[in-house]
Amino acid sequence: MSVDDAGPAGPLGARMRGRGTLGVIATGASASGPVLHGLRAAAREQDYALSVFSVSGQSGPAVLAAVAGLRLQGVTGIVMLDGHLLAELAPVTGIPLVPAASTDQYAGARRATEHLLELGHPTVWHLGGPEDGPAARTRERGWRETLERHGAEVPPVVRGDWSARSGYRAGQSLAVESGVGAVFSANDHMALGLLAAFAEAGMRVPRDAHVVGFDDVPEAAYFAPPLTTVRQDFVAAGRQTLATLAARIDGIPAPARDTAEVELVVRESSRCLRGS
Repeated sequence: MSVDDAGPAGPLGARMRGRGTLGVIATGASASGPVLHGLRAAAREQDYALSVFSVSGQSGPAVLAAVAGLRLQGVTGIVMLDGHLLAELAPVTGIPLVPAASTDQYAGARRATEHLLELGHPTVWHLGGPEDGPAARTRERGWRETLERHGAEVPPVVRGDWSARSGYRAGQSLAVESGVGAVFSANDHMALGLLAAFAEAGMRVPRDAHVVGFDDVPEAAYFAPPLTTVRQDFVAAGRQTLATLAARIDGIPAPARDTAEVELVVRESSRCLRGS
């Protein structure tokens, strides 16, 4: 377990922020992901400091230990970046606890899949995230149901763990699979590894295949080739998260949550027709 304070000057900086310190519990890849970056940006806007606990597992005991550690730091409320344990743990923590607000994951996956189908592909392969991850499940469902609505074959999911390394390994298997012309990756980091594996296997994107990612991380525009991806407004989602947590802390009804919208950003990885 590691502690990372997001205040301007480490732990002392956190204590000095005007509106106090809020806790964040991150598990796995969420500890360095764009959801946390968006939450940090929103916290800076609103003069909150964040104290971030990263735990290696998603078990109840591990998360409860993180809650205890954050309470010792004097946080007034906690955001859980992976909120699927929230209902189980909230009654026993004794401190306001909320999940991170989400963007429209399903709509993003639907739009990414439709974009690839519109390029003339008979189907779209999916590089999915971890099976136990809520975001991964929603993105996979959006992909699957979009193919079904269009009467397209649904290929088997090739699964990664959000990392570029896992995307590279998935890309190695897809590069030798017959008929892989379009791939929707559940995040940009896995898409980066996928692109590297395709290039190593002699597959040129977008000449031989089209690839779409998800998140629009800052580096996506500089991948080789620049990556078409689904952009999420993580700062807007962070603002909604903080508003909900502030209401819980004050004991008042939380404002209605609007799911933050997403946008397909088309770049070179899907811009040209194959064979061009």
